[in-house]
Amino acid sequence: MTSLIVTCALLTAATLFYIFRPLLTGGNPLFADLEGSPNSLKRLLRKKETVYENIKDLDFEYKMGKLADEDYQRLRSEYEQEVYAVMREIEQIKPETLQKAGTPQVVAVLKSGKKPRK
Repeated sequence: MTSLIVTCALLTAATLFYIFRPLLTGGNPLFADLEGSPNSLKRLLRKKETVYENIKDLDFEYKMGKLADEDYQRLRSEYEQEVYAVMREIEQIKPETLQKAGTPQVVAVLKSGKKPRK
C-alpha cells in the first residue's frame, strides 16, 4: 500500500513538472527552439513586426510633440539597430528550411534570389 502511494506521488510530481516546465523555462520542454526551425522563424518574424510597430509608435509620439529631438533620434537609432539584427538572423535561415517549414514562398524566393511567380 505504501509503495502505491509513493508511485502515485512520483507520477503526479513528474506530470506536474512536465506540464509547468515550459512556464518556468520559457520554452517547449521537448523541442528546443533551434536555429533555423520554424519556431525560430516565427519568433524572429514576430520580433521584427514588434520592432516596426515600436518605430511607428515612436514616430507618432514624436510628431505629436511628446518626445524631444535627441530622445527621438536615440530611440529610433536603437530600434533600427534591433530590426537590423533581427533581419540578419532571418537571413541566416536557409531557403530549404523555410520551404520545409511551410512558410510563405515569397520569403523562400527572396532567400534564393529568384523572382516570384505572379
